Amino acid sequence: MDLITVRNSTESDYQYCYRITKINMFSYFTKYWWGWKSGCFRWDFVPEETYIILKNNRRIGFYTLIEKPDFFYINNIQITPPMIGKWIGSYIMKIIEKVAFESKIDSIRLEVFKENPAKKLYDRFNYETIEDKWKSVIMEKKII
Repeated sequence: MDLITVRNSTESDYQYCYRITKINMFSYFTKYWWGWKSGCFRWDFVPEETYIILKNNRRIGFYTLIEKPDFFYINNIQITPPMIGKWIGSYIMKIIEKVAFESKIDSIRLEVFKENPAKKLYDRFNYETIEDKWKSVIMEKKII
């Protein structure tokens, strides 16, 4: 049986997180944000807010969760391409929602490109669009 776990990230996870994000998001950034900018990801990578997803102790993805005063903000969820569509995203969303509930956080927000298939995951989890930003949307789910 496969074991999915999550651990805190360290600075040594940066290259892995950078690589998987570039693989998954390069086409969106090129199409909508005038290209991939390596420095932006470096600035955005905060080990204290980033969690590594493991399957049988091997990295298969990561997510970044930022705690704001009234809500959690999912800044990033990236899954390695061979694991996409295998319910890892659903598992991570359940973990995030459980942590938010236990932390008495009002809601969870995220931004996703409208074309990104991950938007269907957020729709299934009852996230609602609260702002339309041209090619992306900000979505929110009330927790408490």
